[in-house]
Amino acid sequence: MTRRFRFPVPEDDLWRWFELGEAGQVLRQITFRGPDSVPVVAAEPVEVARTRQACGEWGVRLYETVYGVPVREPVVEPPGARSVDPREFDVAWGRARSFRQCDVRHDTGPLPVGTRLTGTFTVSPWGPGLTGVFVDVGLPAAGFVDALVLLRAECEWPAEGTPAEFEVVDLRVGGGRPQIRLRPTAVPAPGEPWPRHGPS
Repeated sequence: MTRRFRFPVPEDDLWRWFELGEAGQVLRQITFRGPDSVPVVAAEPVEVARTRQACGEWGVRLYETVYGVPVREPVVEPPGARSVDPREFDVAWGRARSFRQCDVRHDTGPLPVGTRLTGTFTVSPWGPGLTGVFVDVGLPAAGFVDALVLLRAECEWPAEGTPAEFEVVDLRVGGGRPQIRLRPTAVPAPGEPWPRHGPS
């Protein structure tokens, strides 16, 4: 039977929420800090394991940059913990995940926002002008440039194999497959081709 509960950690000014499976394993963890209940953790151990399998410990550090560092010791429901119903937990989970993904600037960890990387445009499975383009930056996670970035620049859609310099603008981690959101630091003028040489 799945159990959900929350309890305070007064010495750290935290509230920890847990969802445990039938065998007592943690399914989801949320941690809020302070009087404003700022989400500092919204982690799912199965997702962490998938990320580790796909990208190793580097990927786990990226995950923890986005969703916080969960507790690693076994979880025992403490005396006085408050039961949480499924809907209440899901609402808190959705809020915490959204905050950690969208409202936190991920400027720590192995790949802080603002980091510059060199890479090569690879394939756009959706075709030119749609969705975006993947980028090989030589890391365990895929790079990705959103189509809107290129469409706003009115530049030529980059061909596969085109080298460029990029800036990290966001990190996405979900389903065990981290993605590095990028923007080119320079684009060709409208109607001009991308340079054939790599960045200096």
